[in-house]
Amino acid sequence: MIDAAEAYRIGLVNKVAPADKLIATAEEILKTIFTKGPVAVKLALEAVNHGLELTLDEGVQLESNLFGLCFSTEDMKEGTKAFIEKRKAEFKGR
Repeated sequence: MIDAAEAYRIGLVNKVAPADKLIATAEEILKTIFTKGPVAVKLALEAVNHGLELTLDEGVQLESNLFGLCFSTEDMKEGTKAFIEKRKAEFKGR
């Protein structure tokens, strides 16, 4: 077991919040996540949730498969186009 400061120091977490600001901090992070492509967010959560039960090789295969799915979406094309055009992407969840 390690404390929050050590988890931050070693890069296990990217933010530490005091207990009284935990919910507000989590809500800020959630707002940022909600601006991302919904398909990509869903697949990332799937990788995290299912990846914990897999071997390293199985986890790499799962990640590769989910990346392939994500890469084939309309949202990926929109995100790439928006980046090139220097504008905010308008994700549709497809």
